[in-house]
Amino acid sequence: TKSDATSFKKEFELLDSPGIIPAKMVDQSDAVLLAACNCIGNAAYDNQAVAAYLCEWLKTIYIMDKQGQTAPAWRDKVKERYSFDPLEKIEDYGTGNLRYMSGEDMLFKIADNTCQGDPEDASRKILQDFRTGRMGPTCLQLAPQSEQDDGQVAVPVGAMDGRGDGNGITLAEYRKQQMEQMENEQKERARMAVETAKERGLELPPMIQKASASSVATPAKDSSNDDDAGSSSSKQVKEEDVGKGMFDGW
Repeated sequence: TKSDATSFKKEFELLDSPGIIPAKMVDQSDAVLLAACNCIGNAAYDNQAVAAYLCEWLKTIYIMDKQGQTAPAWRDKVKERYSFDPLEKIEDYGTGNLRYMSGEDMLFKIADNTCQGDPEDASRKILQDFRTGRMGPTCLQLAPQSEQDDGQVAVPVGAMDGRGDGNGITLAEYRKQQMEQMENEQKERARMAVETAKERGLELPPMIQKASASSVATPAKDSSNDDDAGSSSSKQVKEEDVGKGMFDGW
């Protein structure tokens, strides 16, 4: 093609720029999938967790009946390379009901069948087979079908009952659930931090209280309240003073 390129006129120029990964991802599943695609350094993730999540993700796509658009050969390749059906239901130890294998179940199944029971070797095998294309052509994201999909159709990992109705939930709803879960986790961590600080006799840094609209809009009635206002304003904490000296010695 280099020899033929000289015969074409230079009407446009094609530039390729590297992808930009945001420092903070709201949807952590994107970060795990990037790790599965080898777009994140090995030291930043756990092989077993990423491999198990990848299996869980692809299994959910099959339950949604969307495999024709994303990973049409994955199930057959698993049967061929790992000697089991990833969509075969197993008995739940707690309830005795039949359920689909989880990503961790598949990881340990592959470890038993191909890696002498070593899950770390199995996780590396799963990721290497996926990255080198041994599992067939695979696209991990589903194209949006409506405006409510917010860029892509959500893959509700761990949220389907296994009947495979193919509907799923929208990406906006899925992200809303994740945000609520993150907020609850943050509140729980804050509560535990407060309890730990009280047990150790430590003083927590002050919080900035935002003035309400009514208090800002209400003018002072007379000058007799200036002293009170001055004393109250002096007690307000400046943003740059929050946390100063409070955690010395931790």
